[in-house]
Amino acid sequence: MIYGLTPVKAAQALLGRLAAIEVNALLQLGIEVLEKQDHQRFLIRMGQHTFTTKSDTPLVPGREYWVEMAQTREGIVHLRRIHPKPLLLQKTLPEGFDLRFLKEIAKTSDPTNRLRERLLQAMATTESKTHFQNLTQLLLSLHQGVVTLPIEERGRKMLLQMRKRKRNEVLNEKSVEFYAAMNNLGPVEGTLYLSGGRRTLVLELFYPKSVSLLEREKGNLEGFDRVEIRHRTEAVHPFWDGERPGLLDIKG
Repeated sequence: MIYGLTPVKAAQALLGRLAAIEVNALLQLGIEVLEKQDHQRFLIRMGQHTFTTKSDTPLVPGREYWVEMAQTREGIVHLRRIHPKPLLLQKTLPEGFDLRFLKEIAKTSDPTNRLRERLLQAMATTESKTHFQNLTQLLLSLHQGVVTLPIEERGRKMLLQMRKRKRNEVLNEKSVEFYAAMNNLGPVEGTLYLSGGRRTLVLELFYPKSVSLLEREKGNLEGFDRVEIRHRTEAVHPFWDGERPGLLDIKG
């Protein structure tokens, strides 16, 4: 337990606060790569707009990315700080996987088992092959020791992952690592832990603007004795990203 809360409940509360911050501050831009036109030129979609731009970083058609955009005096648009969004953030699930469900499992004594039951129930009732396949990915993640929950709330997609920290045996120990992907904040990796009676939250973010925003907002992240906001210069990857084959992909 962390200060009387399970790490799942603590992470649920934190994600809710981060989501509220995200609504009020559009920091990062999201793009979808439609096609590669030559070595450095790509056709991309950003919201309702489609245009061609250059990128020194190789991009994969069909993938979504967070980016910062800069424009030269000549009007040429350049993409900077390109970071791939996790594949799981692009996947669709049946209705009901939202912040309300996250809050529900956070109240249970065994959130991992409750999530597994919900996934199996959804797999048994869905008529969508795509939904079924995506649900199997979440079960495979659990098998790898990572609680993975894509969340859609009022049309906004988020991804939350939690895993036991280092030598912890269960999520209800004194510390837990988590990963969150949020469209406007970018990727976030963090640690919740209790040490010497002090409750500490450490957040690491890839985008400097997100770091600056959370530095200003960290007073609103209540329930912690210490909050550290750090800039991660290297990419912040999910603990598990669903690139392994699902159940329907297994060939006999």
